[in-house]
Amino acid sequence: MRTTTTPEHPSTGAGPATANHLGGRVGGRDGAGMVRIGLHLLLAALPLLAISAHVFGLITMNVSAGLLVIPLAAAIVALTVLAPHTGDRVVADGMIWGVVGCAVYDGFRLTTVHVFGWWADFIPTMGTWITGNPDDLTAGAVVGYLWRYVGDGGGIGITFFALACAFGLQRWSRRAVVGAAIAFSVFPVWAGLVGTVAIAPRGQTMMFPITWVTLTLSLIGHLIFGWIMGLGFHRSRSVRKSWPWEPLTGSMPALPMGTGRQAALPAPRNPQTPPTGQSMDPDTWELWRRQLEANTAGRRSTRRERVR
Repeated sequence: MRTTTTPEHPSTGAGPATANHLGGRVGGRDGAGMVRIGLHLLLAALPLLAISAHVFGLITMNVSAGLLVIPLAAAIVALTVLAPHTGDRVVADGMIWGVVGCAVYDGFRLTTVHVFGWWADFIPTMGTWITGNPDDLTAGAVVGYLWRYVGDGGGIGITFFALACAFGLQRWSRRAVVGAAIAFSVFPVWAGLVGTVAIAPRGQTMMFPITWVTLTLSLIGHLIFGWIMGLGFHRSRSVRKSWPWEPLTGSMPALPMGTGRQAALPAPRNPQTPPTGQSMDPDTWELWRRQLEANTAGRRSTRRERVR
């Protein structure tokens, strides 16, 4: 029996399972792919958890980075390169937009640090926790900001994009998606940061003091981060096609960007469809068919004009 595949539903089992003559599951989920996404989410959470663990005195970042974060990151990168998976695109887009959001956030934060002097920059100090050399703030700044952008910002972006796809936020309007991203950036991300600083015995000494200024500035920064991340998710059309499973909230077709109405389903292909069309993605086939009919009608109109 001849089988065909489409980008949305590859034959490797990454997409939603469908019924077949062998009794396959309908709407099932690929177990290996779920484990893979779970590993991505674990890696995404570790950089932030490592900071909290260090501040609470549970395990130093020098140890957690060397024994947990870096080895797991290397293993996942190798797995992604050697055995690509459909969901990897969601992870990549989430990391990119997380880094972009962190950069915009830092544009605001570093202005308040170096221009207005409203609070100090603890990122270089955090970097020395990783290097283990508290006297070398230059190396600490390099390592700290690399950790901040790729680990913290990218990790938060991965987590939000994965959760957003899992719950079907690709069907929401731009305003709703941005609101959800801002809410996620405030709680649990900002709330977790403030909780760590406030509850840990040395939190305010190691990171920054809790004042109305620092609370306001850090909250504004996270609002900016969430806003950018929400816009990034809404603009990432490829995420909708790359998520390999049906959303937990249902399998209704995604809304087109910028509208509040449900997208129309493509016309079903019938047995008279040419073999090439049978192997096409339904949306691509419908677009091609409409374009062909429009071109045919145009040629007929031109012939009638010439006959006249």
